[in-house]
Amino acid sequence: MLQKILWDNQNPRQIWGAVIGAFLGLFLLFSAIQLFHDIRSLTAGKGEDRYVLVNKKVNIFNTLGASSAFTPEEIDTLTQQPFVESIGKFTPNKFKVSASSSMMGFYTELFFEAVEDEYLDIHPRKFKWKTDQQEIPIILSRDYLALYNFGFAPSQGLPQFTQNTIKKVSVDVTLQGKGLRQTFTGKIVGFSDRINSVLVPQDFMDWANNKFGNTQKSSISRVILATENPYSPDLRQYLKDNNLEVSSGKLIGGQVGIIINIILGLIAFIGLIITVLSILVFILNFELIISRTSSEIGLLMQLGYQPQQVSQLLVKRLITLFGGVLITAFLAVLIGHFILSKWLVGQSFEISAGLHWSVWLAGLLVGCLFFMINKNSIERKVGQLFL
Repeated sequence: MLQKILWDNQNPRQIWGAVIGAFLGLFLLFSAIQLFHDIRSLTAGKGEDRYVLVNKKVNIFNTLGASSAFTPEEIDTLTQQPFVESIGKFTPNKFKVSASSSMMGFYTELFFEAVEDEYLDIHPRKFKWKTDQQEIPIILSRDYLALYNFGFAPSQGLPQFTQNTIKKVSVDVTLQGKGLRQTFTGKIVGFSDRINSVLVPQDFMDWANNKFGNTQKSSISRVILATENPYSPDLRQYLKDNNLEVSSGKLIGGQVGIIINIILGLIAFIGLIITVLSILVFILNFELIISRTSSEIGLLMQLGYQPQQVSQLLVKRLITLFGGVLITAFLAVLIGHFILSKWLVGQSFEISAGLHWSVWLAGLLVGCLFFMINKNSIERKVGQLFL
């Protein structure tokens, strides 16, 4: 009887308008929160915060042949600074390196660097080398793969690769120097977010420099600093005073990241406003339903019905409607984010396929807020009819 009195002859378009509004608001809000964390994961990299890559600024004298390498004294002075916890030294190749593939039909000059394993952000099991080993394991910058896929490959008519597929491809790596020439098999075993370079094991670099190196002079052009605070004013001032600069390995520039976060903030704000408005529409619709059926509810009161029975029925319908909207919004964002993560993997970027915990928390908070506001409104309105 209560169902027929409350819901018969009601205009469903009003409720559906509130449902659609709530879905759009929640979808925008959840999407903005999730994209914010996805952008952070892409721009921050893995363990990036503690490490700073430093090199000397290039000037006209370097163009004319002056060295841009660090001297041992400069390395010692840098190591002794209070803001430096430890320092890793990059070892460059002192011989000619080239890579080719007869299957894909390409040839390119190449360079190698090596650094201590403790400064790597990934540690593949296969990133080891022994003297009699024919295969050279390589860690490639994730940015370099993106440059290959979207710059080099299209211009040369070469295939594009995902991270998984390029790990299965081998190339011929030829080392030349001191009148010697030797070809190895190069294989990519991982991708670095922290270091923009083509990295090989330190053991291999030491062996190759000794055998093929055109000079015995050791030169260090880049270092990586482990520091507690990479934004320390003392660090920045030291770099400025000593003509040094920081090379960043972030996937998306800082300014672009700021602009994207501002846009996502606006989207989240719009979604929140739409959600709040939909809550108000729900309140108005349920109050309108109660007002339209006030005479019938009065008759039920005379027959012995209690206010709690009417309120509970309306609240139950409210939970069913908004619960369905909330679940649908979660599913829509989850499906959209899953599709996005798969697409990004194909473009050589990785994000988590699941939703960030803050999205679930936002849904829980919005759901609780919606329930409490509408429940109090319904109970107050029904209670007024029974006075």
